[in-house]
Order: sequence, then C-alpha cells, then structure tokens
Amino acid sequence: MATEFSTAAYIAAKFRALIADDQRSSREAITRLLQEDDSIEIVDKCVNGREALEAIDRHSPDMVFLDVHLPELAGFQVVQSSGGKVPAVVFLSALDRYAAQAFEADAADYILKPFQDERLLQAVARAKLRVQMERGKMLTTQEPTSPGAAPEQVPAQEAQYAERLAVRSAGRIFFQKVQQVDCFTAAANYIQVHTGAQIHRIRCTMNHLEARLDPRRFARIHRCTVINLDRLKDIRPLPHGDYIVTLLDGKEFTLSRNYRPKFRKLLSSLS
Repeated sequence: MATEFSTAAYIAAKFRALIADDQRSSREAITRLLQEDDSIEIVDKCVNGREALEAIDRHSPDMVFLDVHLPELAGFQVVQSSGGKVPAVVFLSALDRYAAQAFEADAADYILKPFQDERLLQAVARAKLRVQMERGKMLTTQEPTSPGAAPEQVPAQEAQYAERLAVRSAGRIFFQKVQQVDCFTAAANYIQVHTGAQIHRIRCTMNHLEARLDPRRFARIHRCTVINLDRLKDIRPLPHGDYIVTLLDGKEFTLSRNYRPKFRKLLSSLS
C-alpha cells in the first residue's frame, strides 16, 4: 500500500517549469498562465541561452518553455547541450520553418508567436502528459515487480520511431499522431500527410520520413508514397503487370516495381 501511494504521489508531484525567452511580453504571458495552475512551480526565468542551460543544470526542471531564437545560445543548442535532462520541451518561435527541427528534437510542442492562451494551455497539457509518462517509465525501471523477479526487458528499438509529427495547416503548427495517418505522398519540397479528408504537410524528404516510421506499420510502395498498413483494404493486379493498392477510404496508389519485393515480404510476415 505504501509503495502504491508513493508511486502515485511521485507521478502526480508538482511540475517544475523553466521559462527561457528574451521577449519580456512572452515571459510575462507564460508566467501569468503557469501561475494560475497550482500543479506547476516556476523554478526560474531566463533571457538568454547561457542562462537557460545553467538553470537547467541547477534546477532540473520537468518542462522548459524555450524560445528558438535565444541570444548567446539558440534554443535547439540549449536542448542539445543539456543532454536530454528535460522531459518536456515546448519551443516558441515567430516562424514555422523550425517545426520539423523541433520534431527531430522530440519536442512536446511547438508554438507560433504571437500565441493565444488557449494554444499555450494545449502545450502545457502536452508537456504534463510527457512528464507523467517519463515519471512512469522511471518507476517501471527502478521498482521490481516482485522479490527476485527479473527486470522487464524493453526492446531498444521500440522508442526510435516517431509517434507524432509536427505538421503545418492553415498557417499553424500542430502535432499529428502517426497512427492516425492514412498515407504520406511527396509533393515538391514537402510531404503531404493524409488523415481522413484532411491533408497537411511537413518539410522533409521521403527517405528521411521512412526512416522515422515503424516498418511494421508503414510501408513504402512507391518513391512518392508510404501507406499505413492498418488502412490497407486490398491489392489488385493490372493487365500490364502493375498493382493497385487501395486504402479503406478509397484512395488508390500504384505499387512500384522497385518496392514490390519488399512489400510482398512484409505482407507475408503479417499473414
């Protein structure tokens, strides 16, 4: 009983937040909103990257609200130099061009300035969830399930695949769950993300995207197309030797000859 209580108390403990932004208006807006949340404690506020890095080392915050364009040391450099000490990082910027980089840095969220309270509250909720998940992982690895029980082995490659993508739509950036995506298609310098009737976009190459997706759930069927296998409806041959892949929503794509052997092997393993 005591162990269960301490575990729950640890996961629900106050969230220690650090604000790092050289714009006073942004710092004040974030401070005001966080101070209204009794579950959050602001441990420090910084105006440049050097201060932020030192504050992270000193306070070990759970979440950091970090401006991308901090003077002395940029936001991404702060995260990289901190060595992954912060469970949840929320990046802020007036430009959307760094959203893909934030995704690569495994950010909890990416907010465009100027932001509304509602948008910041969404980011706070995501940061809290990220911290709680990390706390849960720590307890799982530290506490044995029973006396003499061997620790559970977690496959090392499970965590390497993307669970969310930073996508652009209607002038805003938001994070899309990968499992809800039907397919990805290449379009000039962007990748189109198809989710139901909606199409969003991310700036990266198809090769880079493919490397970030779980190969047990996503398959590349053409140099311009990757599909979610959970959305696959059927495959049918065409008279001239090609194949048409149909998704549950009716989208149809050609299965390229170059990707056919690998796709067949994947389907065979699923069967």
